[in-house]
This record gives sequence, structure tokens and C-alpha cells, in this order.
Amino acid sequence: MRDRRGARKAFGFIENGLFIAVIGICLSIFFPALSILYPALFEHFNYKLYDEFLARAAVGDGSKRVVIVDIDEKSLRQYGQWPWPRYRIAALLDRIDRTEPSVIALDMMFPEKDRTSIYAVYEDLQQYFEFELDLETPRNYPDNDQMLVDAIMNSSAVLGYQFLFDTITSASECLLYPLNLQPGRPPVWTASGVACNLTILSAATRHSGFFNVAPDRDGILRRVPLIIEYNAKWYPSLPLAAVLKAAPVERLAFAGDRNEQRLYIGHKEVPLNAYAGMLVNYRGGAKTFTYVSAADLLEGNIADAQLKDKVVFIGTSAAGLKELRATPTDPVFPGVEVHATVADNLLKGDFRSRPAYAFGVEMLVALMSGFLFVAALTNANALKSLLIVLSGAFGLVYLSWWLFSVQGVYYSPILPLVVLSANFAIINLLKFWKAEVKARRHGRDLALAQAAIIESMASLTETRDPETGGHIKRTQEYVRLLGLELMKDPQYSSVLTEEVMDLLYKSAPLHDIGKVGVSDKILLKRGELTDAEFEEMKKHTTIGRDVIAATQKNLGNKSFLEIGLDIAYTHHEKWDGSGYPQGLKGTQIPLFGRMMALADTYDALISRRVYKQGYSHEEAVRIITTEARESFDPSIVSAFLKLAPQFRVVAEKYTDPQSD
Repeated sequence: MRDRRGARKAFGFIENGLFIAVIGICLSIFFPALSILYPALFEHFNYKLYDEFLARAAVGDGSKRVVIVDIDEKSLRQYGQWPWPRYRIAALLDRIDRTEPSVIALDMMFPEKDRTSIYAVYEDLQQYFEFELDLETPRNYPDNDQMLVDAIMNSSAVLGYQFLFDTITSASECLLYPLNLQPGRPPVWTASGVACNLTILSAATRHSGFFNVAPDRDGILRRVPLIIEYNAKWYPSLPLAAVLKAAPVERLAFAGDRNEQRLYIGHKEVPLNAYAGMLVNYRGGAKTFTYVSAADLLEGNIADAQLKDKVVFIGTSAAGLKELRATPTDPVFPGVEVHATVADNLLKGDFRSRPAYAFGVEMLVALMSGFLFVAALTNANALKSLLIVLSGAFGLVYLSWWLFSVQGVYYSPILPLVVLSANFAIINLLKFWKAEVKARRHGRDLALAQAAIIESMASLTETRDPETGGHIKRTQEYVRLLGLELMKDPQYSSVLTEEVMDLLYKSAPLHDIGKVGVSDKILLKRGELTDAEFEEMKKHTTIGRDVIAATQKNLGNKSFLEIGLDIAYTHHEKWDGSGYPQGLKGTQIPLFGRMMALADTYDALISRRVYKQGYSHEEAVRIITTEARESFDPSIVSAFLKLAPQFRVVAEKYTDPQSD
């Protein structure tokens, strides 16, 4: 009893909506907590949404100040394989310098001597073949490296190099140019070594920068470092060095803390992450910037005005030579164009940023939206809940997009959306479960009420005829056995479902309810009835129909009494049409009436009554299958023959008490 009261109390707690609200609040706390413990779970989706935002915001509006001189397939066909001799690189630098660009940044490195210089080739051949070559060329003819040194010195060139993080090299081997940063010591990547240009080449300029870039864990390049530490000094990236060369500034300073930094280039403030990484504001896919073929430039087919006052990057797009990067706007983005895009960002000052406190803001929004939606969804219907969730999701995404596209700041709506979606799914699932439990409880109460009504109606018959009690129970079991057997037949399986079988079992006792309208004189008469009395007895079928129909009308629910009405009204109809009250024939007789007809006949044959002795089981089976075969549905007779032993067991189990 206590368990039942406890169950009712618990369900009452669920029904009043408080339980659902508590679950929603727990979910609103759970997912933000999960994002702290396992940030990688949400990182992927945050990245993908950022990429989608950036791709939609990219409109190809790159600065016209950046141009890429491309050593392309045409250049290689015309001037030979890569790497080119240094004298040809020198010639390209000289040609570009004559156009008066702001700066020339080389996205390439020259770490070894050029072995294609005349006397370098001479020495190699002499050493390999062990004979003297007689050359008329003056021995003071400059080698290729010196030609490139001269070209660098006479131009505004910025050289590139590569920092190493798994190899230690000697700092004295390379000539690099650090930044003069004030104040403080910024937390940046720290390199252990460097792969650099020949010292004579590095000495020819006062500006150089590193190539290094590092994609995120999913392989997409979103950030690039602007500064890397090496031997307690800070060095710029190639695009930063190029911009500083093109537009010298008086102030170059760091500000911030271990979580977020700012680089001040003159009056421009560049947002960086904890390791001096800048989000690249890509302008579009590959070839967004102006590309000029090196071959066309060397041949004089390019007007000087195209490069005048421009920030020029020299790189290659030739197959097998170009460095490709996967970016949010293009899966095959040229490496040289990454540097060009960074330089363009620095020149225009339109940066993308994700503040260090962005995650905290997202958690706060997730919690607040979670609590608000729980309050709104707990008592809302399904349609209203859907409208609330859709409007909330749209608002979160739109706000995030507006901040990104207008302010350049990325706050991810993923965590709030996860909280919102989880609350919507779980709260509606709990509502559905609550409704299901309530419906199941209501159905259980209704089934009990239905059973009580049927039993009450059937008991009326039993009060009039004491012998009817056992008959009702036996016929109820007979009909159940027949139904279970007929369910195996495809002809009846779609009709005799489990629900119908349950109603059939409950309704079977109503088949003789009409006898309440038959006088005791006829109902309890010892001996055969006269024709007139039999006609009166036959009326119990129509009386039973009318009683059940009247009850149906009052209840307003036909389902559970419909089978009882069919049984009461048609269980005396015969397959050959000789039955009553309507003289129905064959399948005109409802299935349940046909089933009860055989069950009622079998029980009448084996039962002892005041007016007759009962037949044996074997004799009853014989009569049904031979003498009275035309009275019953053949398929039901076949089922009966299979079930005959079970009929006998039922008859013996519920036998009427013997009386004198």
C-alpha cells in the first residue's frame, strides 16, 4: 500500500511539470560543464561554423596593393626547370624593382650555394672527370650568388626562412633580423632551430621573415603566427616583415596577457591569441589576388604600373612546386597567397578575432538560454515549443553572424544551440512519456471499468439461471481457444489482433444477456418447450442486442461492446441460413457470432440441464462434425477439431455442480 502511495506521489511530482523543469535545468548545466571537461567535443562544430561564416563573408575585396609574381608553368616552359639559376632570380628581382614596388617578399629560400655558376660547374667537372678544362671566361666573372646579392641590395627585397621546432641549430649560422618589441616578453612559439638563406644573401637586406604556418587539428589553416621567439629574440613572419618594410611605423608594441594579446603596428591594433597567432581574414578562394606571370614580366609584357607601389610576393604555382594549404574558403589554397592575404589584412586593418573570454560568454549564453527555454517549454504544447525553439535558434545564429560579419568577432552559437536542442528533445520526450503514462493509467482504468460493466451485465443472466455461471466461463474459454487457433490463419490474422482477442474474451459472457427478458416459466422449465415458448426464447437474441445497444448509446463508446452486441445477436445464426433471428447465411454472419455459435452448441451438448442429460465429449464432437456440420463455418469446425482435447479440459475444469 505504501509503495502505491509512493508511486502516486512520484508521478504527481512528474505531472506537475517540476520534474521536467529540473531535468531541463540539469541539461542546461551539463553541456556547458561537458564543454569544459571535453572541449574537443564542440571544437569541430565551432570550427565548421566559423568556416561557413568566413566563406560567406569573403567577397573577394582584397587590397589592390598586393600582387603575386607567379613562377608558373609558362615560366618553367620558357626558362627551364626549377630551381632557376640565381642569375635568373636576380634578373626577375631587377625587373620587378624597376616597376618601383613598395616591397618584394620572396616566398622561397636559398640555403645552399648555386652550383650552376660557371666556375662552380667548371670545378665539378674537373673534379669528377679528373682533367683540365681550358676556359676563356675571365676568372673574376661574378658567380650567380653574387648576382643575386647585388639584386637584393639594389631592391626592397624581404627574404624568407623557416624556423624549426624539433631540430637544434647554431644561432651563428644564420643572419636574422629580430623585432624591437616594447614592452614585455610576449608568450609566443619558441623555435629550437632555423633553416635560412646564405649569409651573403641575408646580409644584402635588413629585412626578413619566417614562412611558418600551422593548421588546426582538423587540417584547416585558420591562424598564422606573426611572431616566433628564437634565442630570446622575437622575429616577424614574412608578411609582417613585408608590411613593416613597405610602411615603416614608429610604434611596434605588444599588449595583453597570457590568454590574449594585441600587436600595435602604428595606430593599428592586431588581435592575436595567446601564441601570437592571427586569424586570417581570407578574401575568397585561390587566385583572389592579382597574379602576374614571371615569364611575362621578364619579357616586358607587363606594364610597370601594375606593380608600382605594390606589395609584391614572389612564389610559384607550378605543379609539383607550389605549397598548398586547406583553408576555410578553398581546400587547395596556394601557400604564397596565404602570406599575401595576411599582408593584405595588415594593410587594410580588417581583422577577425575570437576573444579569450569568448568561451565564457558562450557558456553564460548557453546557461541563460537554457534556463529561459526551460521556463518557456515546460508547459508549452508541441507546436508552441517548436516555434520557441526555432525562433531561439534563429536568433542565436543571426546574432553570431551579425557580430562576425559587422564587428569581425566570432562567438560560436554551437554550445547554446546544443543546450537548446537537448532541452527541446528531452523535455518533449518527457512530456510524451508523461502523456503516455497518463494515457496508460487512463486506459487501465477504462479497461477495469469496461470489465466491470461487462461482468455486471453478465451477472444479470446468472441471477436468473443458476446453471448459466459455468456455461459463461466455459464458452468464454472456448471462444478464446478458437480465436488463438484462427489467428494462425492469414484469412483471420488481420482481424483477430491481440486487442480484439482481449475484447472478445471479455465480451463472450454477454451472449446470453438477453435471457434477462425471458420469463422464469420458460427459462427454468423442465422438459421441452412448446413452439410458442421456443419463439419466446428466441427473442433473447434481440433483447440482448437492445440491452447492449442502449448501454453503448449511454457510454458513447462502441468499441468494447460492439463485439458483445454481435455475439448476443448472431450466436444462433447458422452457416446454412437456418438460424435465427435474421436467418443470415455464410459470411453474412459476423465472425464472432460464428465462433460463439460453435462454442455455445458444444457446451449445450455436454451440459446436463433440467430438461436433458449431457452428452459425452466424443458424442458432442461427432454431432458437431457430422449431423450439425452445415450449421457452422467449416474453418471454425476445422479449428475445433484441432482443439477438441483442449475443449474437454476446459469442460472438466469448469463443470457445473451436480444437483438432485
